[in-house]
Amino acid sequence: MSYSSICTYYGRMYEAKFLLGAIAAAMTKSDKLGYVADYPIFGTLANINAFAMGARMINPYVKVYLEWSRTRTSTPLARLEEAGITYISGEEMITPDRASREYGLYVKHRDGTLENLAAPIWHWGKFYERIVKSVCRGAGELQGMKGKKAVNYWWGMSAEVIDVIYSQNLPHGIHRLIDFLKHSIRAGSFHPFDGLIYSQNGKIQCEEGGSLSAEQIISMDWLAENVIGEIPAFEELTDEAQALVRLQGVRVDEIGGREE
Repeated sequence: MSYSSICTYYGRMYEAKFLLGAIAAAMTKSDKLGYVADYPIFGTLANINAFAMGARMINPYVKVYLEWSRTRTSTPLARLEEAGITYISGEEMITPDRASREYGLYVKHRDGTLENLAAPIWHWGKFYERIVKSVCRGAGELQGMKGKKAVNYWWGMSAEVIDVIYSQNLPHGIHRLIDFLKHSIRAGSFHPFDGLIYSQNGKIQCEEGGSLSAEQIISMDWLAENVIGEIPAFEELTDEAQALVRLQGVRVDEIGGREE
């Protein structure tokens, strides 16, 4: 959320999710992948779509089955298991209240055991170091911004604040693929949302030869054509999720806010 005189910061997590999608599609023998999302807010949909784009780059026939964990009747993992989906993108990291291994990209084997394949990470030290250096370099400029548009820091792999770690047990060819994609994203020669992109309703969201801007990515309110699922309605969400969606939700129009 951007406010006058308040600088904000976040990471381009969609870059990491793109790599996880590529790994998942390269590892699975199926055309089905699972994705468990939490809140239908701006940024979350970019992560979902990036995962789907990364998977489709490896396998043009792959489908990403989307489930939400913050709805009142939520049983996302059970639903994915019923569909026979074993490769799943879950929460970004281990959370203290759950301490589950169902985070990052993992595969659930038939015997019920989980194997973690890859996960996005934040280099918070580099993040804060960059912010402090930026403030020190432009202290005078920032002081003069009072009452004007504030600065929003949104860094990713090129700034070395977002990365993906992956299991050394992955095939050597996948190691090479992910290292190549990482280098290309960092160098700016590759962009996860480049080229022709369709949304679920068949609408062209990005033209051939084009690239989505940062504003188009962060304000994304649609799902890619190879995503099976939908954005939950406001009344389907838990009380906690509703409070957050009122501020940052992509479907605020459903609760009397801005139109979609």
